[in-house]
Amino acid sequence: MLITVLTIVVLSFLVVLIGASRFFYTLTLPKTMQTDTKTKALDVFLYLGIGISLVVSVTNILQVLFTAIDRKFIDLLSYTYYVDTTFSDVRFAIASLVVMFPVYIALSWYVSRDIQKFLFKQDLWIRKALIYCTLFVTILSLIGALVSVVYTYLGGELSVRFELKALSVFVVAISVFGYYFYTLRRDYTRKTYVPYIITALATGIVAVSIGWSISIIGTPSEMRAKKIDNIRLSDLSRIQQEVFNRFQMTDKLPLSLVELDNAFQGGYTVPSDPETKEVYGYTVLQQPTFKMNYVTNKKEMATSAIFELCATFTTTRNYDARGQTLAVMDTKGIVSGSADMYYSVSNYYYEGDQSPFWNHVAEKTCYKRVIGPEMYYGK
Repeated sequence: MLITVLTIVVLSFLVVLIGASRFFYTLTLPKTMQTDTKTKALDVFLYLGIGISLVVSVTNILQVLFTAIDRKFIDLLSYTYYVDTTFSDVRFAIASLVVMFPVYIALSWYVSRDIQKFLFKQDLWIRKALIYCTLFVTILSLIGALVSVVYTYLGGELSVRFELKALSVFVVAISVFGYYFYTLRRDYTRKTYVPYIITALATGIVAVSIGWSISIIGTPSEMRAKKIDNIRLSDLSRIQQEVFNRFQMTDKLPLSLVELDNAFQGGYTVPSDPETKEVYGYTVLQQPTFKMNYVTNKKEMATSAIFELCATFTTTRNYDARGQTLAVMDTKGIVSGSADMYYSVSNYYYEGDQSPFWNHVAEKTCYKRVIGPEMYYGK
């Protein structure tokens, strides 16, 4: 998104600079030489729109392809502490592409028909200036993308991801450059089907890219389901925290979630499932026992407090300890660490969390939570 904005700003600056230079140049000419350039305001806006829509389309189709490649061919080195489970960046790229690419096609078609009617417009300075500026900015964007791909590959990225990304940049670069090389030398007095063929091919590539990306990251309905499941996890995490707070104050687990309503936390109400409106499952598996430490003169926990929270999910969340998506469900969800560590009540869910602690299947899933003696404040 940032690259798109920067390229638009650079392109607009170049257009303004060239236009101002052209204007001041014509003022210095003798009146006999100040002929009508035949460049109208409409022409400037048309070509500016073509340039902006082309740059946006090119940068966003690369964003879509790169994200799809990263998701299809997962690399161990791509681990991060945060993951956008709803793919907001690629969804924005797809939305921009769906809107701006048809705009580019429509403006290009209109300009082509206009030149066929008024052949002198083929030599308009704004046309040539915008084409060269657009090519310049687009090629710079492609070079930058290719440099980034090569840099990542040298850092150890999977070769198949490097090859597909490099191929994407190469195909887009050749397509853009080849089309405008043909446009600058096209004979508009002769009827040809080349523009129609190029338009069909470009539209097909964009459509296939978007379709492939959506098939990998998920459809809008799947994105909605993931967001709803994220709300469920957030609810369970908050309930887990309230149960823990309640335990610290009363030395026992609440027998039901109703006891948490407005308990020690003014205004708090236990949430229900955002879709079905049913209450979340809660079961006390073990109440804690205590003993008196006469050395410190404080009460200590002798056995852990254990409870269970349940919710019914519609999607599958399956990460390993490195944050990588697993093909087969990991029922334990963690590679190392004690059972108490894995079930610790101190692990809270946050948006973008890719730890295995909150893994679930597309059905009712229950989370065992343990409050160990080391977590008791003491009285």
